[in-house]
Amino acid sequence: MTLPLERAAETLVNILPDGPRIAIKRKARMLWEQKQFARADVSVIAHPKSGSTWLRFQLTRLYQRKHGLDVSVIPDVERLHLLDPAIPQLYMAGYEFMKRVLAKPAPQAELETKACVFLLRHPIDVTVSLYFHIQKHAERERKLFNDWPMDLSQTSMMDFITTSPWGLMEAIGFYNNCLRHAEAMNRAYVIRYEDMLQHGFESLSGIASFIGHPVTADDVREAVDFTSFERLREAELKNTFKTPRLNAANPSDPNSFKVRRAKLNGYRDYFDADQIIRLEAMVDQHLDPRAGYHSAKPAAQVN
Repeated sequence: MTLPLERAAETLVNILPDGPRIAIKRKARMLWEQKQFARADVSVIAHPKSGSTWLRFQLTRLYQRKHGLDVSVIPDVERLHLLDPAIPQLYMAGYEFMKRVLAKPAPQAELETKACVFLLRHPIDVTVSLYFHIQKHAERERKLFNDWPMDLSQTSMMDFITTSPWGLMEAIGFYNNCLRHAEAMNRAYVIRYEDMLQHGFESLSGIASFIGHPVTADDVREAVDFTSFERLREAELKNTFKTPRLNAANPSDPNSFKVRRAKLNGYRDYFDADQIIRLEAMVDQHLDPRAGYHSAKPAAQVN
């Protein structure tokens, strides 16, 4: 009975005008996120375009194969515990929900007793990737829901990053809050997208160790290989996993892909020297140095 009722309710909501429809969906989503976070054993907290989809595929593959589950569960990491209760309840936390929690003084009751993986990425790379995602991949409903710009065709990347509410300062503020709460929590693990690129086996091993569910080195190595950039790019082109999380918006435009480039400091390809100096100065001035993205030194592991 529940499923047909839910579908009927969704159908009714979808015929509403934009304003009330999005308000109802946001409220419902916040309640769902709150419930998911409360029951999770381990949650992953990340900014959009920081590598959370990649980590979602890695974790799902790691435990799907370990426990002999059907490959169709990938990338629904939240379903793993339902299929095998021996697997911890994992949750890729919703950004809008976590942003509100993290904006509060640390430690918050919602976080104090939780175990969380905080995934960071260079904030300039994050905002460059978000610019492309909004412009070339995100659907209208997603833009409305996230309050993203509906059209960036007349907005330069530099203007978006320096003036948009979703620009560089927003990402910096989110990461500062992540680090502030991670320091105050009993169980927190900070990992960087750059670590995942350069040291894939060590990075996933560290996350798996933090989660605490036993896996072998071979399990981790296979999951890293299975979710390599090349394999996920091919899977996106072919829509192998039949999920909007990994489905190319325009196969002829590489910048429309979810798996776009996977390049360290790729933002430097999109700006001139003066712009790079300006953007890196913003990071140096405002981002918590514990993030490891100061322009004068390379990112280093903080765990």
